[in-house]
Amino acid sequence: MPQARLAIDSGRLDAALNGGLALAGCHELYGPAATAFALMLVLASARAGPILWISDGRGEDGRLHGDGISELGGDPARLWLVAAGGVVPMLRAAGEAQACPALAAVVLESHGEARAIDLTVTRRLQLAAAAHGVFTLLLRGGPPRPSAALTRWQAQPAPTRRLAADAPGPPRLALTLARQRGGPADINQLLEWNRDRRRFVAAGQSAGQLVPIGFAPIGLAYARGRPAPPHPGAGVAAAPGRAADQGSVAA
Repeated sequence: MPQARLAIDSGRLDAALNGGLALAGCHELYGPAATAFALMLVLASARAGPILWISDGRGEDGRLHGDGISELGGDPARLWLVAAGGVVPMLRAAGEAQACPALAAVVLESHGEARAIDLTVTRRLQLAAAAHGVFTLLLRGGPPRPSAALTRWQAQPAPTRRLAADAPGPPRLALTLARQRGGPADINQLLEWNRDRRRFVAAGQSAGQLVPIGFAPIGLAYARGRPAPPHPGAGVAAAPGRAADQGSVAA
């Protein structure tokens, strides 16, 4: 039976990924735009069900909030946030969550090097994702470490297009497929997010003058320095999130 995959750019990345990102797998995301990339991937996957976002609770750079999900074209009620209070509790919660096929995705957000997330842990995450078919994303800080995840990505914010009346265009990400188990890597791509279609578009397919990164609306996916508003349908604690970049903050 063919493995379900998520098309990324309908071009170089998808060709390298044998048709797209494997949904029944664990994937690592690094970089200042890792949070934005994770949200976009989950929304683009079109899988029904809640998005369980589990943080180790150690970040102080902001909180995910419902308005940011809406800004990206998603439903805030789907986002369930958990502040686990540490890396080990986060991993335990993720292990239980991965056994629930009703979830659209499980996102783990760690801060710093988080040495407890070693090769053995990532192997467990990958095996569980493959066994239960739950899309699993692991947001990591610090330098890359040995891992059994299917892919490793670096995500950076990029300048947006200038629209009419000098308004900033849709968010853009500069992505690098840094590692892939059994496949090519070291592939760079600039992608633009289409919120109406909830999918990526290769930036070369859209024209327009670029505006500075500081005006990129990608920061609307987070609020930094203020509590997260309650999420309809999400009866768990709000979790700290990773800010996109120093110049992109919610208004």
